[in-house]
Amino acid sequence: MERSICIHGHFYQPPRENPWLESIELQDSAYPYHDWNERIAAECYAPNAVARILGTDGRIVRLVNNYRD
Repeated sequence: MERSICIHGHFYQPPRENPWLESIELQDSAYPYHDWNERIAAECYAPNAVARILGTDGRIVRLVNNYRD
C-alpha cells in the first residue's frame, strides 16, 4: 500500500508599505533582506515552490510546481 501525506496551510502576509511613502521601508529585523516580504519569499515560498518526485533509485525524475493550479 502506497502512503502519502498532504499538508495544507493558509498563509497571509499583511501589507508592509508605508501608506504615506507608498514604498516598503528598510526593516532591520528582516536582515539580511531589505524587508519581511523579501525574507518570507526567500525562506518560505521559494523553497516550497517545487516538489521533487523521486524514482525508485532515489534520484529526481520530475519536478512539480506546487503553486500551479
